[in-house]
Amino acid sequence: MELAVDVRHSRIAADERRAFARPLRRALERLDADERAGFLRALHRPALLREVRDFAAGTRRAWADVVQLGIGGSSLGGHALCRALLPANHNERSGRRGPRFHFPDNVDPESFGALLERLDPRRTLVHVVSKSGSTLETVAQLHALLEAFGSRRLPPLRERIAVTTGASGALRDFAESEGIPILTAPADVPGRYSVLTASGLLVPALCGVPIGQVVAGARRMEARCRSGRGVGPAGQLAVIHYLHDAKYDRSIHVELIYADALLLLGAWFRQLWAESLGKRGRGPTPVTARGTTDQHSQIQLYTEGPDDKLYTVVRAERLRRRLRVGRRAPRALAGRDLGAVFDAEARGTAAALRSCGRPLLELRLPRIAPAVVGELLLMQQLQTALAGALYGVDPFTQPGVEAAKQAALRILERRSR
Repeated sequence: MELAVDVRHSRIAADERRAFARPLRRALERLDADERAGFLRALHRPALLREVRDFAAGTRRAWADVVQLGIGGSSLGGHALCRALLPANHNERSGRRGPRFHFPDNVDPESFGALLERLDPRRTLVHVVSKSGSTLETVAQLHALLEAFGSRRLPPLRERIAVTTGASGALRDFAESEGIPILTAPADVPGRYSVLTASGLLVPALCGVPIGQVVAGARRMEARCRSGRGVGPAGQLAVIHYLHDAKYDRSIHVELIYADALLLLGAWFRQLWAESLGKRGRGPTPVTARGTTDQHSQIQLYTEGPDDKLYTVVRAERLRRRLRVGRRAPRALAGRDLGAVFDAEARGTAAALRSCGRPLLELRLPRIAPAVVGELLLMQQLQTALAGALYGVDPFTQPGVEAAKQAALRILERRSR
C-alpha cells in the first residue's frame, strides 16, 4: 500500500496541469545535474545508511536519553520521524526498547536548562548536527551542555558525543581533537533536505525506528515520480501549489493534519517550503493546523473567509490504536471506535471546504508506517525543489536566514568588547 495523492478537488484542471509537463521534465533533469540536489542521490548511497546503522548497533552503553543538538533542518527531520514512528508514550513508558529522545531545537535558556537538569550525563548520548560546523545556536547549545555537565566526573567525550558535520569546520576540528565519532553530512545535501541522512536518521535508529524501511519508502516514491518524468505526484503538487499562488492569488497554503503523530512532519515541511521558496518577493506562506483542534479555531475562516488559501488534508486511513467509546454516549457515538470519530471529522472538514468551493488536496496514508512516511518525505522534498524551478528561485539557498545569523553574531561580538 502506498501514499495516495488526491488532486480531484484542486480546482486546477488536468489540461492546465499537463501544460507544465515539459518544464517539469526539464526541471527534473536539472536537479539530477545540480551538485546541491544530493537528497535524491543520497537514497542510493548504501554507505550513508550503513554508517548510521553501524553506529547505532555499536553503541556500548544502555543510554537512557539521546539528545540532538541542532536547529531547523538539523533537528526537525529526526524529531518528526521519532514522533511519527515511535509510540506516543515512548518517552514516558518503563521498560522501553530504546532511549528517550530530545530535540531542543532552540537556545531558550529556560527550556534548554530544564532539559539539562533532567538528564543524567552518564546515561545521555549527545548527537551534534551542523553541516557547516559553525551554526551559532548549535555551538551555543553544545558548549552550554558541556559547561552544565563539566563539573562532574564523567567518561570521555568520545564515549558520550557523536557529531554529524561537513568535511571541514570548527565542529569537525573539535570532534577530531577529542576523538569523537563523526558521521557524514553530505556536501551536496542542504540541511533542510537532510532528513534521510545521518542528520535525520541517527536518533530514530537509536530509538528503534527501522530506518531502512523509511529509506525504502522514499526510493519507492522517487520511482513513482520519475515514472511520470517529472509529472508524478511531486510534480503535480508543485504545479497546483504554484498556480494557486502565482495565477489565482492564493498565497496561503494550509496543511490540516489529522494525526498527532504527523504534526511535526507538518512543521518540517513548513520550513522546507518557506525557506526554499520565499525569495525575490515570491513564495507562498505555509500554515499548519491540527485536526480536530483547529477546526474550532480556524475552519470558520477557511470556509467563509477570504478565498486566498489552498488546503491540504493529511490523514491516516488506519490508526495504530483503537479506543472504544462507551455505550452510554449519544447514539451516533455509542460503541464506536474513537478513530472512526476522528476520521469522520477529517472527512467532514474536507466536505465543508469542497462545498464552499475551496481548492482542496488530500494526502492519505494507508497507515502510519515507516515506508509510507518515507514516501511522504521524499515527495515533499521533490515537490519543493520542482516548485523552485516554476517560481524561478533557487530552492537550495537561504540568504535571509544567513543575514539574520550574521546580524545576531555582530550583536554578540559588540557586546563582548
